[in-house]
Amino acid sequence: MSSSESFDYYLVAAFSNQPFGGNPAIVAFLDPKETPEDVLANIAATFNQPMVAFLSKEPPTLDASSERFSVRYFTPEKEGSFCVHATLAAAKVIFQTGRVGKEVKSFEFMTKGRGTVTACKVTSEEGDWIELDLVKGELAEVSEPEKKRIVNIVNGAFGKTFTILHVAKGMKPYGYCLLVEVDEKDDIKNSSIVNADLWRETGYTINAITARSTTGNEHFTSRVFIPIASLGNEDPVCGSAHTLLGPYWAEKQDLADGKEIKAAQVSRRGGDLRIFWVNGAANLKIRGEATMNATGTFFF
Repeated sequence: MSSSESFDYYLVAAFSNQPFGGNPAIVAFLDPKETPEDVLANIAATFNQPMVAFLSKEPPTLDASSERFSVRYFTPEKEGSFCVHATLAAAKVIFQTGRVGKEVKSFEFMTKGRGTVTACKVTSEEGDWIELDLVKGELAEVSEPEKKRIVNIVNGAFGKTFTILHVAKGMKPYGYCLLVEVDEKDDIKNSSIVNADLWRETGYTINAITARSTTGNEHFTSRVFIPIASLGNEDPVCGSAHTLLGPYWAEKQDLADGKEIKAAQVSRRGGDLRIFWVNGAANLKIRGEATMNATGTFFF
């Protein structure tokens, strides 16, 4: 074989315990600091998955119970500054494949877009979950003209008139996010998109459509549309959106501080998330399961 380099990779379904659920990501153990950017971009384009996380282990810290990894994220088309679902997938692989010692309870991902993000494993009656510590998203009201514009876009995209209860936008570092609450009776899960191109007109990268849930299985549901995504504009499960959605619904439903907030993203693949937040705290914790679907060696 003429290839001079290789690395191990894993295909993971993040935020699901099912192989065909959640959001797919490739976890690649290829040093992102030592590999040329064009090589990383070409590898990601070859995998053609929503996100590839390139990882390398950093020198050990003085704390034996913690490890550090450098990470860079690439879609098939460009580099991303940060990705929640790929980070969760990477944590799952690190724990499950024994790339850290049994004494390691948590580790840090050193990212370009969010600084250092901490991950740990949480075992419960439901199984093993990965927990990420993330910056909580703040929301701001939109003007009435802006609200009317967004309402027209949402109704046009779905091809029907929703009962829209609230429209808000994220603030830094989530200024690219839009949150639209609709009535539960509008049944976003079973509503088809008739004009996906309209999402490009909102002016936001992440467009989260959300509704209260009274099923008893979760506190709220959502669907998320990312019109710049190369693999279709509906995101199967968007962790970043839930840094806004979790606190929004905790306040709206008057949930106790630290109470488990259950969320279901009702895309075709579907995903389940758990969010923990204390009122006024700058950070929150997002938990999710993940399923390893495949592994292999990539030669280049």
